[in-house]
Amino acid sequence: MPASRTTPVLVQQQPTLEQACKDLAQHNELALDTEFVRTNTYYPKLGLIQLSAGEFTVCVDPLAGLDLNPLWEVLFDPGRLMIVHAAKQDLEVLLLTAEGIPRFLIDTQIEAGLLGHAAQIGYATLAKTLLDVEISKSQTRTDWSKRPLSEAQLHYAAEDVEHLSTMHQRLRDQLLESGRYEWACEDSAALIEPSQYVQDPAVAWQRIRRIQYLPAGEQYRARRLAAWRERQAVRLNRPRQWILSDRALMAIAKTAPANRDELAGCDDLPAGVVRKRGEILLEQVASADRELASGKVHIEQKQRPPSKEPALVTKLVGIVRAHSERLNIPAEILASRREISAIARGKCDGRVLSGWRLEVFGNELLTAVPATPQ
Repeated sequence: MPASRTTPVLVQQQPTLEQACKDLAQHNELALDTEFVRTNTYYPKLGLIQLSAGEFTVCVDPLAGLDLNPLWEVLFDPGRLMIVHAAKQDLEVLLLTAEGIPRFLIDTQIEAGLLGHAAQIGYATLAKTLLDVEISKSQTRTDWSKRPLSEAQLHYAAEDVEHLSTMHQRLRDQLLESGRYEWACEDSAALIEPSQYVQDPAVAWQRIRRIQYLPAGEQYRARRLAAWRERQAVRLNRPRQWILSDRALMAIAKTAPANRDELAGCDDLPAGVVRKRGEILLEQVASADRELASGKVHIEQKQRPPSKEPALVTKLVGIVRAHSERLNIPAEILASRREISAIARGKCDGRVLSGWRLEVFGNELLTAVPATPQ
């Protein structure tokens, strides 16, 4: 069946916002979604906030110059449940915009995964599966920073919240019946930790694949360049790849240029970057080499994993897969390959060895890991 065509209230005036907040505050549960733009900026730019409760759907325009504090009070009330689908990006943009985050949240994507649906199931697919509702994808490429918003855009935005509550109710009932609702609450609660949405430049290098397998000098130069790039991206509010591409960054780290001519010879490095940022890039390289030479920095070059996984990792993967089949939950929801490898190396912190996962299968993983001699 097609999705309903609820006409949302578009809030662009302060009195309308204050009345909408009073109406929303009468409800203990709200469905929440956001629309944002992130094509040419480092930070996402909030374009619309959609909320639904009962038959009431409202789209708040954050670009209308409103005092949004009444709305933040409603959203961040720890006694009010926010129902969100795939909440991470919504929480990030709210944190950056309002310097706050909902404190009581349930994520329907997490709920669905714990019932055997695909780990990254989309809202439209879940609506079709649970409710036999078709969700329009006509406005997927909308620029939500442009005004005015069309009726089609508003209907598209409203559809993203108007079915969330019903979906949550059905998923919650199934989770309660299977004894897994507390699991969904625990995993959803982990999303509201603000620190995970703040990128520390010192660890920005972790975004670059396989960097840990590079020789120490090359690796440390890449780390320094990645930290510099992150700071520049934040300062200029531009995508990090616009500042310096990963390929160019790695070419500089490998070549270790000592002057502009050598820098200009690095692969994938545009002449404009050499012209505008050449001196600071050379200084980052020189500083990294000086710090390594001083002995104050220790960088470990990790060995690339063999073509076949170590026997212990294979064994742990088998344990997780067995529980995945038993529980009918995708294995990546239980534990990622990176988490399994970390446990094999003796790292005993993280989500797999805490909470419900520890009780359900984590202790079995620990038992399978040989004790480290004292």
